Amino acid sequence: FWFLLYLTSTFWFLLYLTNVSSMSSPMMIKDPQNTAVKTAVKTEHAAEEAMTAEAMTETGTTAGALAETATASVPTGEMAREISKKSPHSTLSPEECNFEIQVFEGEWDEEGVYFYQAFNDNIADWALLHQRFGGPAFNPTRMTWIKPSFAWMLYRAGYGYKHNQNRILKVKMSHAAVADLLSKCECKHGGGGTDGRVQWDPARDLMQADGKEPRKMLRRRAIQIGFRGKLSEQYVNSVISIQDVTQLSHKVGQAHAEKGKLSEDAMAALLPELPVERPYLPACSPSDLVRLGMMRGETAAAHMKIGRGMAIDVPRGEQK
Repeated sequence: FWFLLYLTSTFWFLLYLTNVSSMSSPMMIKDPQNTAVKTAVKTEHAAEEAMTAEAMTETGTTAGALAETATASVPTGEMAREISKKSPHSTLSPEECNFEIQVFEGEWDEEGVYFYQAFNDNIADWALLHQRFGGPAFNPTRMTWIKPSFAWMLYRAGYGYKHNQNRILKVKMSHAAVADLLSKCECKHGGGGTDGRVQWDPARDLMQADGKEPRKMLRRRAIQIGFRGKLSEQYVNSVISIQDVTQLSHKVGQAHAEKGKLSEDAMAALLPELPVERPYLPACSPSDLVRLGMMRGETAAAHMKIGRGMAIDVPRGEQK
């Protein structure tokens, strides 16, 4: 009798534990409309914690890969959907853009990260020849802006046709150099008395045009990084390589100038030449990432409140 009573009690106790465990699981939430959202948020939080841990390692490469997992890209629009079937060049859907943090997207590999700048012929020719910035026309302490987004550079330089911005260069820096420079930047628009500035402006779509410029993506933001004084000199000394992508910029401009299907076909033909830009997490300290808006905090929260489409252009007279 006592043995049977023991077995019966054990059975009901185990059944109770199973029910409690099932009720606490996010997959068993009874609200079908919120299940996917709550599960996705939990996944995003876990991925962010993993990214933060990786950011403290030797480079930001693995961390960037985790960031890519946390913000997997999917195509937007019919044209982008078709192109994304053939290439990793794709854009995030509006639903995936409601992030609580700002996402640094650019082209990177194990060695470093690529950025873009536009110059006149004299500065560009000297830089390409010597594989570093310098020469009589270049001022190493002047305010200079770099952009990891090729589409944003095309927008800013008019596809390489603006005065004194007719040569677009692709510049590479090591992961360590990027992290060190960003650690000395503040996140703000306009002036501000700092030698390093980070701005988050409405992103631009490399695959589609709106009129005579890359389409503005109101739900996403692209990072712009500005240096002057000693930080500008540090940036100049951190360059690993410099490439000329002016001709590619012109090709994209010509493709964007076409209409409808012609533009889609022209961009599809350019896919092998275009950069593969992915989410990237710099190997900065968590406090630096919070200050710059790349982790949850006051900066990220403030940017979430900014009206969509609000951007502040780089003041005239600054090196692009």
